[in-house]
Amino acid sequence: MSDQLATILRVTGALSAQDLERSIREAASRNVALWDVLIDERRLSEEALAQALAARLNLPRVQIESLTIQPAAVKAVSGTLARKHMCLPISIDERRIVLAMANPVDQQAKQDVQFAANRFVEPVVACRSDILTGIEKYYAPVRQPASDAEPLTIPSDGRDGDADVSALTERAPAVQLCNQILIDAMESNASDIHIEPGPYEFRVRLRIDGVLRDHYTLPQWMHGGLVSRIKILAKLDIAQQRLPQDGRIKAKSGERAIDLRVSTLPTHLGEKVVIRLLGSAAIPTLGALGLSAAETQLIDDALSQPQGLILVTGPTGAGKSTTLYSMLARRNTSEVNIITLEDPIEYQVPDISQVQVDVKAGLTFASALRSILRQDPDVILVGEIRDAETAEIAFRAAHTGHLVLTTLHTNSALSAVERLLDLGVRPLLVTAATNLIIAQRLARRVCRSCREPYVPSAKALRRLGIEANSQEFHHGNGCGQCGHTGYAGRIGIFEILRMTAALKECINRHAPEAEARHAALTAGTRLLLTDAVEKVREGLTTVEEVLRVIRLDQTDETASQPGSALQRSH
Repeated sequence: MSDQLATILRVTGALSAQDLERSIREAASRNVALWDVLIDERRLSEEALAQALAARLNLPRVQIESLTIQPAAVKAVSGTLARKHMCLPISIDERRIVLAMANPVDQQAKQDVQFAANRFVEPVVACRSDILTGIEKYYAPVRQPASDAEPLTIPSDGRDGDADVSALTERAPAVQLCNQILIDAMESNASDIHIEPGPYEFRVRLRIDGVLRDHYTLPQWMHGGLVSRIKILAKLDIAQQRLPQDGRIKAKSGERAIDLRVSTLPTHLGEKVVIRLLGSAAIPTLGALGLSAAETQLIDDALSQPQGLILVTGPTGAGKSTTLYSMLARRNTSEVNIITLEDPIEYQVPDISQVQVDVKAGLTFASALRSILRQDPDVILVGEIRDAETAEIAFRAAHTGHLVLTTLHTNSALSAVERLLDLGVRPLLVTAATNLIIAQRLARRVCRSCREPYVPSAKALRRLGIEANSQEFHHGNGCGQCGHTGYAGRIGIFEILRMTAALKECINRHAPEAEARHAALTAGTRLLLTDAVEKVREGLTTVEEVLRVIRLDQTDETASQPGSALQRSH
């Protein structure tokens, strides 16, 4: 490569013969490429070098700032590869990828990009500084290697194999990559890390604000070492690659402690690994969740009761546990004995006794809950009601002097009542013990840095029952602060059902669901969709985001379902 570059410079006269020979000798003595000497010593301007290369190789000379860069092209080449070879993808189609290169005679760079993008590389010439500016603009900023950044430590628990783990040098590529991925996920407040093998490369994605985002695309040869490193830390069998495995890592970066739940899954291209980060974020206050002042007051009133049950319901990933922990923080004083029963423990809270369910060891929700009741608790958090036995014990505890906080997987507050009745909890116990039922979803917030007015589609507005010309709507245009998604952070959408006298009467006499819903709405219950539309009107989220997180056929429930649990006798 240096010989070809030297020939081009000699033929074009871009560099004097004397300076060229001096640069060649220096490159040989330092055992570096001629290119590096020319750039480092500034013996040739970037513009002159680019012009010489373009003229001699008969390649187009481009100005990066005047080009329209295709996002698909940027996605096809990882930031790591672009920085390594000082190149920037410009455009891509089914057969080729156009690549701006500072050094177009670098055959290794073209081969690596061709392999990564699975396209023929068509080079064009650009100045090195322009390419660097483009890389910083279109790729996430590069971070220092994990060994130079804030160290990620894996505490030893004294098991066999820990000595080998601690002996691994931080310069080992798999160790460095693993640490960097974990640090990136923590800094991004990601909830999950996905490591997914492919035929020629594997990708790392982070779930941020409930949505997966591409983070790295790396050569497939690095996949095995990374997975083995994660398995070692999680105390899994690195030789077992044909069966799923589950493990756990306790990690600490600076003062932040996190619990990592590792799940491996064999696929035809290799093992897929998903890591869930628990305890990596601070517990928000109730006011920060997106509750209105009136809703916050309702929850405060329920929390101030000496006994009763507060049920938070919604699908997986709706933020139910975060809401429960925000409630616990409200009651966590030296005068109150709080015990939690969880699987897994998502937040580690000082001055609270937290119990991890272990089904294999016989510590189930039901058996542990019986033991907890003998520990003189004032407040009990049950991570989830999964079966009839747990439901019965939780409701009896709420009815006999304890404040119980728990969750259930249903789609609305009123359908939670049906689910409890289906589990076998008697209607009288449901109505007597329940203080509040809260249904919730999480919607992404509009990014404040790039927030701007926009006009949603007429179809989307019509689905939400909003008049097109009723007001001004806002969305995020995309910027560096939000990863060019237009969203930054999340906000809760809530439906709070109070157990009023009228609603209790409907449940106890097995009234049709429509009648129970009417009683709830008459008492002031605001449905999920109503709360979501209000947040759209306030510019906190978008119409499209509401349609993504709420199924309209589950919120506009107007007809009673024949034979529903509300109508059946128990």
